Amino acid sequence: MSVLTELTIPADEFVLADTLTASPDMHIEIKRVVGGKSTVTPYLWASGEGFDAFEKQLRDDDMVREVLMLEEQNERSDEDDTEERFYRVTWEMDVPNLITAVSDARATVLEAVSNEEHRWEVKILFPGEQSLSDFHEYCVEHGFSFEPQRVYRPENPEEQAEYGVTAEQQEALEAAYHAGYFDVPRDRTLTDLATELDISRNALSARLRRGQRNLLANTLVREK
Repeated sequence: MSVLTELTIPADEFVLADTLTASPDMHIEIKRVVGGKSTVTPYLWASGEGFDAFEKQLRDDDMVREVLMLEEQNERSDEDDTEERFYRVTWEMDVPNLITAVSDARATVLEAVSNEEHRWEVKILFPGEQSLSDFHEYCVEHGFSFEPQRVYRPENPEEQAEYGVTAEQQEALEAAYHAGYFDVPRDRTLTDLATELDISRNALSARLRRGQRNLLANTLVREK
């Protein structure tokens, strides 16, 4: 039976360490990671301020083979002005790393979100306990450090697959709903809600938009 793990990982042992340092105002969410024998290709959303520095740092990285922006979105409202870009980035990996550990264990990175301490909050799905054990042994052998936050079995994988909403997105959506953020007029501003959840305004805005998009994509506007 599959096992879900939530880990906190230093950026220099995962990906984008230099980029996160050079672009501290950017919020980054890795949505999918494709691993190969010598490369790793994350698909990621970036939002916030400083896209020029962010993209320059990516292209200046000697390990990066390709940076391709796949989508750009601009959302403007009375209290929010956010630009988001979706990228495919291909790294050449010639040394052991955590992505290799995930790939060798036949696990899947479901989501990775950068935080303000230049660390990644990562959710990984392992096909079973042996796969998780293999991952742990690889990390110990190569001296990788991470902080386990939670290890559990998916209680309702069908529902997660159906609606496509991550735990962080669900938390943000439910908090916004109960706080009256979706009421007309609004009872609570985005800034107020972010303060209550103890996350940045940009991070909350991104989670709400992602969550709403996933809900719509998997309910009202299902692709045939």
